Amino acid sequence: MGEPERQHVVVVAAGWGASSGEAASVTRLMAGAVALHARVSVVSLDDRAGRPGAPPRRRRDGPFTVHSAQAPASRRQLADLLETSIRRQPHGELPDAAVRGLLRLSSRPSREALGAVLDLEPDTVVLAGPETFFMGEPLPVGTGRPRVVVLPLGGRPELLGSHALRPLVAAADAVVAVSETERSRLAPLLPAGREDRLRLVRPVYPVNRGAAAAGMAGMASFGRYLLVLSGFPPDEPSSGRCPAHDYLRQVLGPISVVEVCHGRWRVTDAERRHDVVWPANRMNLWRLMARAAATLEVRPAGPVGREAIESLLFATPVVVPAGTVAAEHAAASNGGLWYRDPGEMLDALKALLDDGALRDAIGSQGRRWAERQHGDMAAFAEEATVAVLG
Repeated sequence: MGEPERQHVVVVAAGWGASSGEAASVTRLMAGAVALHARVSVVSLDDRAGRPGAPPRRRRDGPFTVHSAQAPASRRQLADLLETSIRRQPHGELPDAAVRGLLRLSSRPSREALGAVLDLEPDTVVLAGPETFFMGEPLPVGTGRPRVVVLPLGGRPELLGSHALRPLVAAADAVVAVSETERSRLAPLLPAGREDRLRLVRPVYPVNRGAAAAGMAGMASFGRYLLVLSGFPPDEPSSGRCPAHDYLRQVLGPISVVEVCHGRWRVTDAERRHDVVWPANRMNLWRLMARAAATLEVRPAGPVGREAIESLLFATPVVVPAGTVAAEHAAASNGGLWYRDPGEMLDALKALLDDGALRDAIGSQGRRWAERQHGDMAAFAEEATVAVLG
């Protein structure tokens, strides 16, 4: 007798392969884990010119068959602008009506994508990210319908906790959270008695400690340094603002500053400035993390806090914005500090940099936690598979 036919899982995602940001990395990790036990296809919502009604283009990407479906251009920047405007109002809270509008702006409805999914006759459909949430309503219901798994990847707790998401969460067979913050926000939206639909799967991000141990070439003469993340990965448009390097030294004392930002990485000390010529890739980021006194996050919050996890894996303490998933990691691990305003940020950095024993203890705690929670690839693959396949 032959082996039983493997289940067919179709992952719907925006711009498959076009980004290395947090949401894209989690989606790919989940799909890769499930591909160990099932056949996985991808329907990618893409901005592409094509003849209306033409079949989606197909390509191979490792174990996945990717079907490129034409979808409207993303209006995520407009959604971000509107959200920022609302937050500047008194109390800065997002009413459900505003969240529904923001989700409509983020969504990329595509008949071509829906047709591609139905043609593939999946056993399970994974809706990865708010761009795909339009799929929740038109998918078939009743006996014989595919299992529907929602991977929210919201990143912003206020959006995840909104009742505007309740219909989608209630209709899903499973909802996968990738952080405790995400799980706690989604839990109240589940129908009574169906709390088991919500699964927590912690992404695993192995780092190459051996290759990173030597540090980045050209950095030795700059001595002790603070690593500031204001723009990374290079293909992600979101960025933060790094405080002026000289101002940081004025407050923190004699220390070099390495800023990872879009377009260039630069390092300064009291007398010199050097633009890093090495590629702005993750391996070089690890080389910087491995030798940094601390890692400071000034970027907008992401759904996973990937760089915070990686810094902790190198035993490098983190200082991150409060209320983010990265702050959740800092608190759970005792591997870092968090701030609500620039004054708290500088106080946290000074506390770490002025006390070497405290810095080393926090770094060791962070590494042990990160290895335990985000370092077991086999456990992650099993949890992801169970969450998706049921």
